[in-house]
Amino acid sequence: MKRGIVAVAVAVTFATSSLMAAQSGTIAGTAKDEVKRSEEYTVRARDISQGQIAATSPLDVEGRFSLANLSSANYLVELVRSKDGKVVCTEGPFDLATQAARDNVTIDCNKVPAAWWLLGAAAAAGITAGVVATASPSR
Repeated sequence: MKRGIVAVAVAVTFATSSLMAAQSGTIAGTAKDEVKRSEEYTVRARDISQGQIAATSPLDVEGRFSLANLSSANYLVELVRSKDGKVVCTEGPFDLATQAARDNVTIDCNKVPAAWWLLGAAAAAGITAGVVATASPSR
């Protein structure tokens, strides 16, 4: 009986390991604008749901990076200044549950993130509504 339990446990372990290996993904791309600066940078993948760093990769001399062996999850890609660990900018999120590999990620620290555009538009709409409400004649 014990041998049967051990055999089942071993089979489940191998099946789980194979399944996890099949679900591993990669995020790769470039941060070419940052390579032009004289500082060294690291790129890391942060699992959004857990808030933990899942992988780290230095930028090569051409600004390329590859973050491998990532599980099926949502990730933010962070560009980090190596000397002090400061996050310079982020890209993402990237959902590796729906796509196992993202190999065309471009880290661009000079663009304004879409979330900031949406926040600005919402603020502008609120200000406009306040001006209209204040300018309306009262009866």
